[in-house]
Amino acid sequence: MGFVTSVGGLSAYWTRRSTLGLATGLGVGAAFAVGAWWIETNDPEKHELAHQTCLIASVLFGGAMGYRAGSNPYVGPGGTMLAALGGVSSAYHLKKMLEWRAYEQSRIHEAERLLRDYRFKHPEPAPEPLEPAWPHGPGASGSQGGGRGRGPPPNPPPHGGRPPHLDRQSPVPPGGF
Repeated sequence: MGFVTSVGGLSAYWTRRSTLGLATGLGVGAAFAVGAWWIETNDPEKHELAHQTCLIASVLFGGAMGYRAGSNPYVGPGGTMLAALGGVSSAYHLKKMLEWRAYEQSRIHEAERLLRDYRFKHPEPAPEPLEPAWPHGPGASGSQGGGRGRGPPPNPPPHGGRPPHLDRQSPVPPGGF
């Protein structure tokens, strides 16, 4: 398709000096060439994008040729055949794009399943609780040896060493909503 549209653009320029035809033909041909190059690479993540690019180029090509064939039926069957070629190319690239999208979704679901299984078999250990630093309260002054940055106070507070405001049950989860 890239070759056909590029030759058509060059033909439009050589026969009628149509710079618009040249630019359009070469532009659509370049889109097909880039899509073909991406399809040929070994990177599966570019395949869907390649088929999307070729699908857009096919729709533009088929629409332009269909309009040309419909507006001037006396040119011959060439416009109709090119419009049909654009339609077939569009159908092919749409099918391939949807296949690659389904393949990528199945890869994502499989990776999520494997991650869930791994996390179930290997749960993360709970982190060690840190000793609270009490900047205020008993031992905060230097007289009892427990001042700022010198370790925990000599008399630990009630509630198992946790401040009372952390013991209440909050309706908000730790990470927020």
